[in-house]
Amino acid sequence: MKRLLYALFLLPFLFAACDKNDGDTNPIVTPPAEPIVGVWNSENVDIAPGLMATLKTKKIVATFNSNNTYEVVATDSSNTSVTYSGTFSTTAATGTTIRNIVLNQTVPTSVTSTGIYEVNAKGHMKYEVVQTTPAIPGFTAPVASEGFGSTKYNNIALGLTWVQGFVKPSPSTEPIVGVWLSSEDLVAPGLKATLKTKSVAATFNSNNTYVVVATDSSNAVVTYTGTYSTTAATGTTIRNIVLNQITPTSVTSTGIYQVTARGLLTYEVIQTNPAIAGFAAPTVSGGFGSTSYNSFALGATWIQRFVATN
Repeated sequence: MKRLLYALFLLPFLFAACDKNDGDTNPIVTPPAEPIVGVWNSENVDIAPGLMATLKTKKIVATFNSNNTYEVVATDSSNTSVTYSGTFSTTAATGTTIRNIVLNQTVPTSVTSTGIYEVNAKGHMKYEVVQTTPAIPGFTAPVASEGFGSTKYNNIALGLTWVQGFVKPSPSTEPIVGVWLSSEDLVAPGLKATLKTKSVAATFNSNNTYVVVATDSSNAVVTYTGTYSTTAATGTTIRNIVLNQITPTSVTSTGIYQVTARGLLTYEVIQTNPAIAGFAAPTVSGGFGSTSYNSFALGATWIQRFVATN
């Protein structure tokens, strides 16, 4: 099992094909760039449940090079890090955008792992592999024809247990842009307790405007509008956000958010202008739950979660 866990940390690289010129009569054809080349992060709910349960993994940073080498740094809940490296090869699978991958790990141990991965239209990656040499008794690798979750133990599919999600820490487009919905258990406990909020629909536009519609338990609706700005934070996919609300009142709110490969937006902000006595906004370094009152962190109280609806 330990060998399997080593294998599950590994990430794929794709071939970066070169231009080819078959003579003066043929044009140079440039194949599309392999989408996996670059730097990817996996944090929070994007970590495979099996890794969280067995190795207490809290973060993975993977660097994929165009020369088909990779380096993966996995950090656990005690902040201990392990680096994995090696080479990889990939092939297309007929009738799907899921690709096959074979990884030849050389550090810290020499093993071969086999599996699948896919980068979707939003630039998010799913990844699932299992060690195949030396083989682990009872385990079979996932295959493109059966999709993610098809890693098996004694012919029983293990579902999401070993499915990993990744996003780029420096995305080409603003991650929060889109339409999001929060309802039931996704609504922040503080909103439920104080405003009886039962759902929040949020639209963040690419022109940096937003519309948030909050509905309470009596079906009364309040619409909030304004503009927003975001900035990246080093070493994490959690980002800073500042909202300048225009309606129904003029206030500024500050906080953090994160969009995961699984289509979940985690969001935590607090009004900062006019300031609310005793309250301090959450920070990237403090993480989600770091909104504080008189220096006491309030935990999950103001953490809001949304799912993408577009």
